[in-house]
Amino acid sequence: MRINNFGSRFVVFLRVLLCSFGLCLLISNILNLEMVAQSAPSWLAPSPPSFPHFEDRNTVIEEAQRISNELEDYVEAWLAGEAPDQLPAKLIPPGVDTKEFKDFRLVRPEDISADEQWAIRPAEAINLNATRGYFPDPQATYLVLPTLFAPFESQVIIEGEFPHARFFDIQMTPSFHPEAYRYRGFGVGEVPIVDADIEPLPGNVNPFRIGADRTALNRRYQVTFDLKIGNPVDLNSAFQPPYYRSPGNRRVGGAIGYQGPWGENETWGHGLGVWDVGQIWIRYYAPDKAEGSLGGVPLPKVYYQLPDGRKYYIQADFRDWAERSNRRVTANWTWPEDPTGFSGATHGWLKKFGILRAITTGMALEVPWLNLDQQYVRDLDRGVAGRGEEMPPPGNFSVAATECNYIHYLLRGMSLGWGKVAILTGKLPTTPRTRDGEPIMESAEARYWSITATDPALPKSDGFVGAALHSVMDDEIVTDTEQNYVIVFSRPEDRPANAISENGVTWVNWGPTAKVSWTLRWLTVHPEWDSAMAPNDQKLGWEGDWASRAYNPSLIGNNSHGGLLREYLPQVHYMSTAEFERLGTATRANQIPKWQ
Repeated sequence: MRINNFGSRFVVFLRVLLCSFGLCLLISNILNLEMVAQSAPSWLAPSPPSFPHFEDRNTVIEEAQRISNELEDYVEAWLAGEAPDQLPAKLIPPGVDTKEFKDFRLVRPEDISADEQWAIRPAEAINLNATRGYFPDPQATYLVLPTLFAPFESQVIIEGEFPHARFFDIQMTPSFHPEAYRYRGFGVGEVPIVDADIEPLPGNVNPFRIGADRTALNRRYQVTFDLKIGNPVDLNSAFQPPYYRSPGNRRVGGAIGYQGPWGENETWGHGLGVWDVGQIWIRYYAPDKAEGSLGGVPLPKVYYQLPDGRKYYIQADFRDWAERSNRRVTANWTWPEDPTGFSGATHGWLKKFGILRAITTGMALEVPWLNLDQQYVRDLDRGVAGRGEEMPPPGNFSVAATECNYIHYLLRGMSLGWGKVAILTGKLPTTPRTRDGEPIMESAEARYWSITATDPALPKSDGFVGAALHSVMDDEIVTDTEQNYVIVFSRPEDRPANAISENGVTWVNWGPTAKVSWTLRWLTVHPEWDSAMAPNDQKLGWEGDWASRAYNPSLIGNNSHGGLLREYLPQVHYMSTAEFERLGTATRANQIPKWQ
């Protein structure tokens, strides 16, 4: 998904970031990247803004309250039959891109169409002749309500049915807190509620609880978010790392946001203004195979409620935005390329601490002539996204805007040369089996685990970036009795004859693009689907971040099983097809030669 109107200098900066470390997908669902001419490096990287952007936080809060009050007055007038459905332009916060999000209008609950409320990216198998970008994991269905707009003290009510899937959560932009920046996809994370914590409606079943009937037909729920001003950490017992759990169906969120300095900076930002509306993200990971990408249930319905109980909804037209996010392109063929530098033999993984920090880290590591050091990465992340290890909560959480709070993300670049294979070995956490419609979801060491590769190529002229090129999830991986795996990636013509499941090997089609960015997703729901080895913030904090003052490369930064996660960190091997074939059928994880 994309947002238009970025300053030309920032576009150049992002283009270099994207090609430098294979992290284009991390921001492509948010940014509209245009083709521009190369420019002098002296102005390529933006100067980090100071934090906070505002001089008086009370003035910011007062302005947010004014936006809210004027909107509430109009809603009440419309409910009384004294105002038209269409919201006047003056009510739309200055900072919202009204070319992408337009025609804000009031709708009565009985007239709401769930099909119009959601931008949908369905889970589907990768088709290299018709790849889709912008969202990283093809095993997941994403529902996004991108134009959440309602006054403070209103309630957002979400009604739906629990999907037939491995995992489901709902996340909303946080309560209004001036320091909690959200500039497009950069900033603090959303306030979540996870499947197992949702109490079903009377007479219904929550199929995500241990021992519950996953096949139950009566599976309805209702979740409420109160819209308030205040630090979301103080207002939500569930907005606390590392587990993000709390019982009950009520959370506190926000539908008016503050974008920070790049909201009004036309050089590096869009310059439209510092204000924004909110979002709702719903994820269905690994829908049951027989139930389709929506998990066999209707789309959820969202409506708002004033403090006095009167109901309404504000619908916007974002169809063009949604259609562009779902277009397809043929996978990009590039010359085979052996891995070097930070994709090489000795380098392990990095923990992700937000989109902006990840791509700027890639810039610093792979474009040394810019002389961007760790301090620069920290300063830019703090100034633009309001995030960093020394920030107060929630700015110091690892989870950031548009990410799933229950996933621990690890990143690594990789490439593949002529006649070569890339191999991952390690130990897989146990996960429940659900995709064949199993009647009960058992407890396990994780809820979901996957490796997905995306294309780090420069964006096309229409902004398309981040095609998913290959992906493999937990129940597709062959393991031995101790959960050890060998995953072989190659082009079809280079597939070793012995890379077959009968030999304990999972083979994955690399695709036609030489260089990729790997993202490991380890999803836990504590304590039912968790283990002591999960790389959450408690076990692996800022020490896993290259730009952190506390960075310790021995934890996950080395390509071995000798670090913090031991054999649960995938080790990368690299060899020719012929070399792998000479291993014969003895392809156990501990017999794969170390990459020299």
